[in-house]
Amino acid sequence: MKIFLIIFDTLRKDHTGKTYGNSWIKTPNFDRFAKDSIVFDKAYPESLPTIPVRRAIHTGIRTFPFNHMRPALRTDDIVKTPGWDPIPPHQTHLAEYLKKDVYITSFITSTYHQFKPNMNFHLGFDQWNWIRGHENDKFRARLRAGKSKLNRKIKEHVCKHLGGRRPQRSVLKKYFSNVQDRKSENDYFPAQTFKQAIEFVKDTKDSKSVFSVIDEFDPHEPWDPPQKYIDLYADKNYTGRKVITPSYSVNLDYITDGELKYMRACYAGEVSMCDYWFGYFIEELKNLELYDDSLIILISDHGHSIGEHNATGKIPMFLYPELIDIPFMIKPPGGLNDPRRIKKSYVYDHDILPTISGFLGKDKLDIFEGIDLSIFHKENDQEIENRDYITCGFSVYALYKDDHYALITSNDRSDQKLFDLSKDPEWNENIAEDNSDICKELFEKINKDAKNALHLDINSKLTELKDWYGQEKKSDI
Repeated sequence: MKIFLIIFDTLRKDHTGKTYGNSWIKTPNFDRFAKDSIVFDKAYPESLPTIPVRRAIHTGIRTFPFNHMRPALRTDDIVKTPGWDPIPPHQTHLAEYLKKDVYITSFITSTYHQFKPNMNFHLGFDQWNWIRGHENDKFRARLRAGKSKLNRKIKEHVCKHLGGRRPQRSVLKKYFSNVQDRKSENDYFPAQTFKQAIEFVKDTKDSKSVFSVIDEFDPHEPWDPPQKYIDLYADKNYTGRKVITPSYSVNLDYITDGELKYMRACYAGEVSMCDYWFGYFIEELKNLELYDDSLIILISDHGHSIGEHNATGKIPMFLYPELIDIPFMIKPPGGLNDPRRIKKSYVYDHDILPTISGFLGKDKLDIFEGIDLSIFHKENDQEIENRDYITCGFSVYALYKDDHYALITSNDRSDQKLFDLSKDPEWNENIAEDNSDICKELFEKINKDAKNALHLDINSKLTELKDWYGQEKKSDI
């Protein structure tokens, strides 16, 4: 059996087309794929952001509560998010599991955090391809055309207000240098990633046991797809600054309404571009007569706040649906006898490795903390035993969610937001102050999932987070 695990970074569930109820995002390929797949409505990351998510996917073991021994060598002096570390050396990677079954394996990714020094996500793969240049990847040192042209280009794509420019400029300075030789859509990251994936498919066409992780960093910001995708969503009469990357902020004072609308249109355009190249990959599999008998898993790591709840970015204190709801679809080998929509069951990203084992006819290993979702290939929706809620960690914050309540809480319980989902499905009215007993009960469940190992001495980290995401930002533009 051929197995393809496809991960998109920052792909919001509510932007993944008609499959998840969006009537204005154009994602025909995601929608077609969903008709062949088991579609999960209640899918969540067990931790955030980028690297903690992938640790869980690659091992089948929860990264939360981020209490694994950290290696002495840090991989990035800027990123200090708990869990942002290599896979611990005593944990086995998914490629190593597949190698035991004599699979030919590949790892094709533009998610540059995974190939920084001391990151080890490529261990065990027969082939790995790193698509360079996204965001702050240390790929190109300078824009060849010179500093003045770079500054003009940056100015066009940052907010007019001083408060948002510094973080935007920091990202775009590196990003525009990295992509300076881009000439056509074939040079954009999704095109490079999925074309490389098809090359691997063609190389191994005659082999039955093939496994590939295809990990595309888009639609991560900066959001600058080819203009034809932006034109699908942007106001044609808009004449303001073309903002393509947010400032990570808990207020919207730094951005005008027009800039925010344009930025949202750019994100939507990125999603449609990702959909197009995903469709290219699927169509190539069909042309090679490999699609029907392949196991194909499609998932995102997390979403992104783009003005909802008065925030932009991926912010630990804002574990709202726009950040934690993710698309998750599994196309089983041999297809389905009827459409399969899983609406009741809560599922996680660390269920992927046990699920692959299930499709291979293997019993779940004791070390796996996820569950085998291959059961839904033959059975309709059902309640999964001992899975009537989810918990998720991000830095020193955590989320509890079930069908009735959602609790966003700091690890020391000093900052809590509680929502009654039956009355407030949009998570707008914080009722924590009048329901301390409920908050305590739900927090105990979070701590239980964390095996009573939550980091509780977090005052300095809380102050750092609140200062960083709420501070007034200055700029030299």
